[in-house]
Amino acid sequence: MHFLVNGRWPGLIIIQHIVFWLVFLSVSGYIYLNFWDLKEAALRLLFMLCINIPVYLLCFSVLVPAYYQTKRYGEYVRYIAAIFVISSLVRILIEPQLFGAEINGSYLFMIYLMQIIIILVPSIQGISKYKLIAERELAELSLRKKEADLELLKSKINPHFLFNTLNNIYSHSYATDGSSANLIKQLSLLMQYTTYEISKNTIPVERELQMIIALNSLYQLKHGSELDIVLSFPDDNLFEIVEIPPTIYLTLFENAIKYAAIGSDKTARIKASVSISDVQLEFYIENSISNKIIDSDDTTYRGVGMKVLENILENHYQSNYKFESSNDGSVYKAILNIYL
Repeated sequence: MHFLVNGRWPGLIIIQHIVFWLVFLSVSGYIYLNFWDLKEAALRLLFMLCINIPVYLLCFSVLVPAYYQTKRYGEYVRYIAAIFVISSLVRILIEPQLFGAEINGSYLFMIYLMQIIIILVPSIQGISKYKLIAERELAELSLRKKEADLELLKSKINPHFLFNTLNNIYSHSYATDGSSANLIKQLSLLMQYTTYEISKNTIPVERELQMIIALNSLYQLKHGSELDIVLSFPDDNLFEIVEIPPTIYLTLFENAIKYAAIGSDKTARIKASVSISDVQLEFYIENSISNKIIDSDDTTYRGVGMKVLENILENHYQSNYKFESSNDGSVYKAILNIYL
């Protein structure tokens, strides 16, 4: 029974249809034979089926998926009522003309009852099918979530081990080579950020700025500290208190690195600054634009990071932010103001 209720038998709905029609035809045939002889009862039953089979299919296959499942309940009820009225009138008006008999009160009641049953049963079946499918999909999603959580936990094991190893190397190298130790520390901070903090809703502004500084240090190491990157991040206790969604500043900085062609273009430069007051948090970034990089870049990729940034800002701040940017072909500038 548990197996059937949870909808894991693909033929469950089909069995419901077959059982209903067997019962419906048996009861209808018995009633018709009590009123008429075999031939007339068979003709009347055939006419009734010609009307009600399309009504049954319409309710189950069209109305429930189109209106009930899409939560358009008002339209669903109106169409059900309209079908009941139309199908009942068709039988009341046409049957006497075909079979030459008047419709009395008992027969009228039987028509109404049949039409209610032929509309109500497929509607309930369609709704139950929708519920069964929804519950099954929910159970499958829950299972997939558990599997994804397990995979995520597994994926964090190696980064966690590497993160601890980097900290140990940092501790051992600090006494002998302070410069290398500092770079190991920056790499460790980036590892920690991408492994643990990027999934949080918000992080302190100071943490986001540390990531930009860490990324800048690694780029400077790669290119012999010759990169023209100027970061103006003042010390302010408010940076430890005020929080922002992770990656919003880092995205702008990575975008600047990409389009300035840092390390490839000798004229490349980046300037970034941040300031905070009682009313707003402002991040400013400016970078040169390398024509060589833009011409050779894949246009399908360009701007993806910025679109994600805009979605994050819109979802988190709604109207409590202002993002402005300009591009004159050689220099890109962007200002992000968040109202506190």
